[in-house]
Amino acid sequence: MTTNRKQNPPHDSTGITPMASSTAMPGTWRKWVITGGGLGLLKPAPGSWGTLGPAIVFWMLVWAKVADPWRSVVCLIGAIVAGILTVQLSPWAIEYFGREDPGSVVLDEYAGYWVACVLIPLPVHATSSLWHAWLAAAGVYILFRLFDTLKLPPCRQLEHLPAGWGILLDDIAAGIQVNVVLQIVLRLWHM
Repeated sequence: MTTNRKQNPPHDSTGITPMASSTAMPGTWRKWVITGGGLGLLKPAPGSWGTLGPAIVFWMLVWAKVADPWRSVVCLIGAIVAGILTVQLSPWAIEYFGREDPGSVVLDEYAGYWVACVLIPLPVHATSSLWHAWLAAAGVYILFRLFDTLKLPPCRQLEHLPAGWGILLDDIAAGIQVNVVLQIVLRLWHM
């Protein structure tokens, strides 16, 4: 005679069932962080939505007249923190989203955009109004999205690095490319 009893779910050493663990719950802090506060969950084009986060921070820095080198220090620290978090949380994100380079992971966009902003010689009038500051941030945004989408060498090759490194370094390379273009164009413009 068999009984129809419901079996208790397995517990880990803490006595918590696996469904209650932080990696199994859909609303974990990891998901919130790796998606840039949820921007990476917006559709379509989560990378474009995700780039809005660092662009808004840069816009506010320019508008608040935070001059270099301090503006660049903030961007560089932001890029480093976003990069470290991307590498650390990417293995979890790959498993959670079920893809090698999940589109919802946008901390790499944060890092890449902020690298693009480091030490760029903004025109003086960029800080003269909220509108001019917005134009400066939007210009970097458009260039970064263009370079991130085109994946010029070595960006495409860097994507093939394992786990978080591949996710991060193609965006860092795109940010460096944008920074070089802005250094040249803005310096020629100031001449």
